[in-house]
Amino acid sequence: MSGLVAASRRNRVISTCLGCALVAVTPLLSGLAQAQVTVPQDAKPLCAVSPQTFASWFGGTVTLNGAVNPANSVTFPNTGDCSFYQWSEQMFLWLTSPAPSTYGGGKSLVFNSPIFYNVSGANNQGKRTYTQNQPDLPLPLLNIRSAQAGPNGLQLLTSKDGRMFEVLPAPQTEKGQSLIRNSAGKLVEINRVEAQDGKKPTFFDANDKKITLPGKVTMDTTLAARVAPRLLTADSTATKNMVQGFQVNGKTVFIDSLGNTIEPTQGQAGSLSGVLVGQNQSLVYYATMVNDVFAYFQTGVANGVIPNPTNVFPTTQAQLDPVIAYAASKGTKFPAPEALAMEVKTSWIDVVGLDALGLKASNYVTVTSTVPLYNKSNTQLWIPTGQTKSVVLALVGMHVVGSAKGHPEMIWATFEHVSNTPNAAYSYTNTSGTTVNVAQNTTGTWLFSSLKSATPNVQLANFTSSPNITANTSAPIGPSDTLRWKAWGTGSDATNVLLENTEVISSNSSVLSQLIKGDLRTNYMMTGATWTIGGQTVTPTNQVGTNLLNNTTLETYDQGTSSKINGSNCFSCHSNKSQPAGQPANTVVSHIYNTLIPLYPK
Repeated sequence: MSGLVAASRRNRVISTCLGCALVAVTPLLSGLAQAQVTVPQDAKPLCAVSPQTFASWFGGTVTLNGAVNPANSVTFPNTGDCSFYQWSEQMFLWLTSPAPSTYGGGKSLVFNSPIFYNVSGANNQGKRTYTQNQPDLPLPLLNIRSAQAGPNGLQLLTSKDGRMFEVLPAPQTEKGQSLIRNSAGKLVEINRVEAQDGKKPTFFDANDKKITLPGKVTMDTTLAARVAPRLLTADSTATKNMVQGFQVNGKTVFIDSLGNTIEPTQGQAGSLSGVLVGQNQSLVYYATMVNDVFAYFQTGVANGVIPNPTNVFPTTQAQLDPVIAYAASKGTKFPAPEALAMEVKTSWIDVVGLDALGLKASNYVTVTSTVPLYNKSNTQLWIPTGQTKSVVLALVGMHVVGSAKGHPEMIWATFEHVSNTPNAAYSYTNTSGTTVNVAQNTTGTWLFSSLKSATPNVQLANFTSSPNITANTSAPIGPSDTLRWKAWGTGSDATNVLLENTEVISSNSSVLSQLIKGDLRTNYMMTGATWTIGGQTVTPTNQVGTNLLNNTTLETYDQGTSSKINGSNCFSCHSNKSQPAGQPANTVVSHIYNTLIPLYPK
């Protein structure tokens, strides 16, 4: 960390590492970004971080781009909303601090130092692998899809009225046409469909003859064992929150468990895997990583070395000690065990074109990585050429997720660059106790919005036909206009919206104002955090904090359709529906935990 500070004071270009990446040249004294989202400075200080507390994060003295210690999750105070927001703020500053030499050397930031491991995408068997970060090496090839999976591992869909569903694909022919079971119990290829939102659809076969159905359209779960192992029958509880997607001549029709047509939010139809493009014409890339405690805990439990009878992430010293001992048996000593188990998800965009937009590439955390090249001659279909190129990528979003004392469900916080997207209208309480109404942003330069569309968050491209990128609509593949519907993670008609907005804003403003001017981290803001009451398994009524939280670069198309209460939340996807209510949340909240191949064999 001291090396980064010294370099910044000399205004000398340095390099560091993210994941297995060489971080690109970033002058740290370039000044603040031309921020479009302005965090109000007059919010009632409900969750302000005191100067003494803030200085303690730095070890006693706040320094420019200085080293921040991790929040101590073992002694997490759990004294109300503010303790969760402060945990989130401190963890983000820690993750984006230059790594001490005890973290493995090199010129890394903490979250791309050797105490973190990159997690691969799932292979054909649904398994993932760990790759320990190595200083000063390029980041491996990243994912380009932003689609979120639901509790059963299926893609999410938002209906026009804001309800969330998982999509169970219907059986298909080799040509990609969906099959449906007729009244005789036989699977018939669908050639045409007549469908209207909220009404029963009519299907036609290859001879354009109406297909007679068994009373009503029902979900065909013949693919369930492969696609969603926990989905047992068409009458199971799980299917109540599902739709079945029928692919017909390149379009998708969605049918709910009652047999009615569901009209998705504009831009989602036909796409189960969203791709995001910035105003600089760059694709957005995604990476997932976990810390050493997570990796050794998962490995030790999988190998039967670490007892975990309740199947929960470690939240106490007693649960952490066996993890420390197991790592020591493999020659590893944790330099920051008090962080407990952490999962970090990041989103990145090519820096080319940022300066032309007036967004200044020097105001982003950056890395180098290798990305695929595409033949873009067909504006409706981008096809990979088989070649790659080295690029500099800028950090635009980060999920900070970690277990803490009393909270095995993990705390879920999210951060974005201030120039990503405009905010919808919101309200908060100022220091005088007056409600302040902030209008929707309608001017300025944004990385993910041109402000020209009256219907924001329309998905224009998908990765369903991987590795190709396919247009969703008649518009060319390219940037869409994104809006942050819930500015601070809470719906505008929630009973506690003023309280939650004010808490998050006051936490943000106090942290950002106490960072030294020129600190690169002043260009990123927390848009909220969520957890469950008492760390219990997720239910519809026990999700607290900013419980309609979405990151516009990671859940772009899962925000619902307005600033009101609709759309998804972290726990819409990361839930424990198989766990009885009232019990501690188990490791199922992490989509990757049970899919990872352990670091070491048994």
